[in-house]
Amino acid sequence: MKRVLITGAAGNLGSKLARHLQGRYELRLLDIKQGDNPAIIQADLGQWDTYWTSQFQDVDTVVHLAANPNPTPPWADLIESNMDSVFNVFTAAAQADVRRVVFASSNHAMGQYKDLAEPAVLTTAIPPRPGTRWERNGRRGDSTPYGAMKLMGERMGKCFADAYPLSVIAVRIGWAQHGENTPAQMAPAVEDWFRLMWLSDRDFCQLMERCIETDLGAIRFAVVNGMSNNSGMRWDIEYARQLLGYAPQDDVTQS
Repeated sequence: MKRVLITGAAGNLGSKLARHLQGRYELRLLDIKQGDNPAIIQADLGQWDTYWTSQFQDVDTVVHLAANPNPTPPWADLIESNMDSVFNVFTAAAQADVRRVVFASSNHAMGQYKDLAEPAVLTTAIPPRPGTRWERNGRRGDSTPYGAMKLMGERMGKCFADAYPLSVIAVRIGWAQHGENTPAQMAPAVEDWFRLMWLSDRDFCQLMERCIETDLGAIRFAVVNGMSNNSGMRWDIEYARQLLGYAPQDDVTQS
């Protein structure tokens, strides 16, 4: 049985993935908070500490989901949680001879394409444009710091994949809501840009499992989009299908 370490295991996606993988893999779970899961080891990944880095020993795959999930904070609020922690996790993985790291990147690495008509299809081969400006219910936000930090994590993953015998897959995760995460849960006023990048829970879990299982020799470094099979979206998931065997089951427009 493979040993998989999940960071951010008490969060929205981490807790869902841990439940899905339970019994299929031997799990090690880390998070800055324990939540309601006694199996989670509390660890501040922004601070290097042998207490938590020792958990990387004899691990096959690390799924790094831990981060500040707020897409609109200032730069200073992301330094430890979304930059230092990424470097520390890659370093701990490399030192422990982990074979693969799956890094949770974000659609925000491409967010500025929201206001551009071209290209019509957003692949992971076109230049990234971090950040999304939005206005909703009288509130405005700009996710440029968050998107830039996610892009930095991707590039850091490539550097570690080049320097160590480490396979890295960065997944630009779409919109995965907390809780039930169904189309019915979305507010009626949600823009198509956000609605059409929806990622259902079962598609997310399947995608992560494909990242864990895909042959190590086939991937040294790759970036893939992580959305459900949403009709009419600009996001390309064909590369994820071909590279990983990802077969999403859900479509926000037909649910």
